[in-house]
Amino acid sequence: MPFTVRVHLLEPLYQASGPQPGRAEWPPHPARLFCALVSVADLDDPVEEAALRWLESQPAPLIRVPAQTAEAVTARHAWVPTNAVAKEPGHAVLPGRTNGGSPKSWPQRVLWHPEVAFVWEVEPPQSVRTVLDAIAARVPYFGRATGHALLSAQTSPAREDGSEGDADLAEWQPLQPNDPVKAGSTLRVPYPGYLQRLRAAFDAQQPAWQQAQSLRYQVRGGEPPAEPVKDQSPYRDLITFSFSPGIAVDPGYTLAVTAALRAAVMSRLDSAGHDVRAMPQVHGHKDKNDQARLCAYLGLPFVGHEHADGMLRGVAIALPHDLPLLHRRALLGVLLHFDGGLRKLAVPNMGAPLNLSYVKPTASVLKTVQSRNWTRPSRVWTTALPMILDHFPKGGDRGLEESVVKSCRMAGLPVPEHVEVVRRGGLLPGTRDLAGHQLRRKAGERPLPSCHVRLHFARPLVGPVVLGSKKTFGLGLCLPGPTTTETAS
Repeated sequence: MPFTVRVHLLEPLYQASGPQPGRAEWPPHPARLFCALVSVADLDDPVEEAALRWLESQPAPLIRVPAQTAEAVTARHAWVPTNAVAKEPGHAVLPGRTNGGSPKSWPQRVLWHPEVAFVWEVEPPQSVRTVLDAIAARVPYFGRATGHALLSAQTSPAREDGSEGDADLAEWQPLQPNDPVKAGSTLRVPYPGYLQRLRAAFDAQQPAWQQAQSLRYQVRGGEPPAEPVKDQSPYRDLITFSFSPGIAVDPGYTLAVTAALRAAVMSRLDSAGHDVRAMPQVHGHKDKNDQARLCAYLGLPFVGHEHADGMLRGVAIALPHDLPLLHRRALLGVLLHFDGGLRKLAVPNMGAPLNLSYVKPTASVLKTVQSRNWTRPSRVWTTALPMILDHFPKGGDRGLEESVVKSCRMAGLPVPEHVEVVRRGGLLPGTRDLAGHQLRRKAGERPLPSCHVRLHFARPLVGPVVLGSKKTFGLGLCLPGPTTTETAS
């Protein structure tokens, strides 16, 4: 008879961050269940360790989930203990406090039935089943620590469709591993040797999710719904850094800040022993016939919110898809690891250097400095900083829209279906006009027109999106929807 581990959530909510920013993991990954069991097991007990090794050696399980679920409209917010350590006591080390004095948040999934089951189509020895049931009973939560749950392990007869007993097939959806070449959801699963990898990762203070292997899952007896087609911007990665809490920089200094950021990157690459001259996509001085995309150095303004002020709260570096792998590794190395990573940014005529903190993709920090704030797919993108046209528009202002479309092509973006252009003021709360001298990096540059734009694309576009003649220095940075014209993707 099949072996089943049932997860009964005490609330009809599943809380866990998924691979898609801002959306909950769904369905739950089998590796998450295995890690939950490992976290409460006594691994010094050979009986419990043997039971877990039996489980990891089995083929990936079938997953039975509620047929009716939906992404929650609002994320879950909660105060959590901080891991900060300080030599002298302060508010940052008090339990339940977080940097900035804000609760953490994470996405959640609403379930019609608060239960998920993992079914291995093999019957374990009675002793193994008993031990695994005892381990499962100790698990206090599933997903986030706020997802309180009761777990149990048992053997029971199952139908071929994955349901059990008198389960209503309209209420439950069975998911099974399928051929890797087919479509479906990619889920992390345990495998022989997974327990040992987890123990080694724990000793090395490495994340557990990096140790798993993945398989594709699809609905048993049917094809999964086709995923919406998305277009990609020219950039693969967005590495973001935040300023110290309470520090904000006037957007008029954007070009000075991003030029200083590029100079800091060049200096760190040189100090680390890299041949900077051989990296034209990084330093920006490439041959005119070279079609490779350049890295973009960006300032991150606080816009799009009713209380937004347009001030820069951090900086970022966008790495293009066609950046050579060795150059990408070198960049990430000097930004995040070499000599402690990038921690200071000296901007000429701005006094003391700005302190920088790398923002991890899962960090609970100000939304403005989170990479997903600038990369999530959307059909509508609006400039957060004014763009500088690549050419003078034909026919004056009447040719602005055509000139913006040309800039989209030059930036490697799809041609938008519709373009909105304003010469004065912004299209997002908080955006600002910049003076003419704030739009030029050097004296004597052509005074090309600037404007704010809103781009409407036929399909969702994954960011970051930046366009115009100063795109590699941050002007023309766009924020994804939603807007009143945005449709669900």
